[in-house]
Amino acid sequence: VYAQLVAEGLFPGMELRLIECEPHRIRFWAGEDEHVLAPVVAANIFVLPVQEVEELPIVGEPLSTLTPGERGKVVAISQASRGIERRRLMDLGLLPGTEVQADFQSPSGDPMAYRIRGAIIALREEQAAHIYIEKETESV
Repeated sequence: VYAQLVAEGLFPGMELRLIECEPHRIRFWAGEDEHVLAPVVAANIFVLPVQEVEELPIVGEPLSTLTPGERGKVVAISQASRGIERRRLMDLGLLPGTEVQADFQSPSGDPMAYRIRGAIIALREEQAAHIYIEKETESV
């Protein structure tokens, strides 16, 4: 059963939305895909209701507003970024106080390459929008 769930791309911490619950199949959205499982397989998935969290106002602006050459310092990661996505951002070093510089923009404009702790990391605009920064001002 575990191998089938992994093959479906399901993992702990995912948010899902139930679409249909019939005796012969369970349909739901998880990630960005629709999944259909037999009830015997779906019975091995345990869920908790998502509790709406009132997001506190964040000082700063989204990382996605930086243009190539600009720098900023991370002040927060939005609470809208949860689970494995939030963990990935933190593993990349995007923690409060970290300096970030926008280095390169792809020809289409998305993703953007950022220099974070000496490494170049590409983030899509929707990911960068969850990271709040204070832009560095040029001192003359």
